[in-house]
Amino acid sequence: MLDRCALFLCGGLLISLGDRVHLAFGVLEQADDSFLGQAWWVLPSFGLLTLVLIEVQRLLRSALSESAPEPSIPRLALACLWFLLAYSMTGPLDSWGPWLGILLAALWLPRALALRSRSALLLSLLLAVAGPLGEAAVSAGGRFHYLHPDWGSVPSWLYAIYLHGALAVYEIEGLLCARRQARAAPAARHG
Repeated sequence: MLDRCALFLCGGLLISLGDRVHLAFGVLEQADDSFLGQAWWVLPSFGLLTLVLIEVQRLLRSALSESAPEPSIPRLALACLWFLLAYSMTGPLDSWGPWLGILLAALWLPRALALRSRSALLLSLLLAVAGPLGEAAVSAGGRFHYLHPDWGSVPSWLYAIYLHGALAVYEIEGLLCARRQARAAPAARHG
């Protein structure tokens, strides 16, 4: 339970930082700014998204019969930094449109291939499609809108942020799997 609460809060805060960049650079506007300059629903939505994505990654890994990656705090930190870097680049470079998406995807590809994980690749591709569609749906509900959309109601580079986010989810889920196994090991020896 403590793991989930920490993930909810950390994921919510981490992803909210990217939204702060978008607000600061005039990439998007939110319908309200009642929570420290952001909409009240941003942090809980991103926290919940974090938990859901970790579970989706676990299910994909299990369905593909992949073992979890060896846990690595440095690799996890690097994946989170890549995600924040990709997210942050979209603020000042928003006007690059599809070229920014191509650049970010090109930075993602060697990292994704180096993992040699079908589940990480599949999660990345699923998020690259579902993420922009989900944001378009939330935007259509009036909660926020992008100021310079060029793919319907979203920017053409948006999918690439999700590509990078999926690799962070992969590392987080691997660390959580190792923690679960470590907690289960003493119980199995005594059982």
